[in-house]
Amino acid sequence: MSEVTFDLEEALAEVLAAHERGMLARAVVVAEILDTDGDRSLSVLTTPGVPEWDALGLCRYAVLSIEGPAAAFFTGDHE
Repeated sequence: MSEVTFDLEEALAEVLAAHERGMLARAVVVAEILDTDGDRSLSVLTTPGVPEWDALGLCRYAVLSIEGPAAAFFTGDHE
């Protein structure tokens, strides 16, 4: 694993602990990166040891958990 994944794990664990959100087990971070030329790219990083299929499962679960509330909000069906 790269140094960036270890740094990511450390930073996320620190932030979650500081906000009493629990202990970090694993994570997938999707970030839009803007380079020095102004070009945008998508970067997907995982904490160390997350297999590709687990990363995909975490991403899919996140999408499903966001879609329902977002659809309700945009259709005016939220309470």
